[in-house]
Amino acid sequence: MQTRRPKQRPKSLALELESNGVQRTIQVPPNEYPLYLPTPQFPPPGCLIDVPQLAGISTQLNFLHLAGPSFEEVMKQHKADFAGAHLNFSPSDFARTLAKIAFTGAIYVLGLAPFTATPIRRVILGEDLSVSHWVGSWNGEPVNEAKGLHAMKILASGTNIHVILRLFAQFGAPEYHIVLGPADPEFANSAAWPWK
Repeated sequence: MQTRRPKQRPKSLALELESNGVQRTIQVPPNEYPLYLPTPQFPPPGCLIDVPQLAGISTQLNFLHLAGPSFEEVMKQHKADFAGAHLNFSPSDFARTLAKIAFTGAIYVLGLAPFTATPIRRVILGEDLSVSHWVGSWNGEPVNEAKGLHAMKILASGTNIHVILRLFAQFGAPEYHIVLGPADPEFANSAAWPWK
């Protein structure tokens, strides 16, 4: 990965192994480290499928292999039953991050005028814990191509503004669906509304 401090790159990375119930940590050079991208999968946003507003968000965590040997190859090489690494992950924090990216992208394209009363602000700030009501995985046909670093498309359904977001697109990561809520009626009825 790119860095402004290449001399401070670690010379080795910790890899967790388990053999016959005994755990151990070994250090491996970066080129021998199995590099995976965690890709959370969520249900669709709850507001679209008539699910009551609940705190938090359920997720399934998938992993895309990007570089280095696979975990299976490492297990074989080190005669281990398990190979992996520690991962600290909060599904709600990740979903709020998706909401923030989508919201700022929509503001960049449309300005602040449509978002005078959007509920997504309270979700981003952690004041509204029902993040799953507004953020989820996109389950339709792909909207953003699987190329380039990140991609997003801003859409409308009636006056509701939606963002379909794909992070790390070139690796085939999944798309996320963020509902920003209804646009300000004055903006939606003005000449500035792009979906006529």
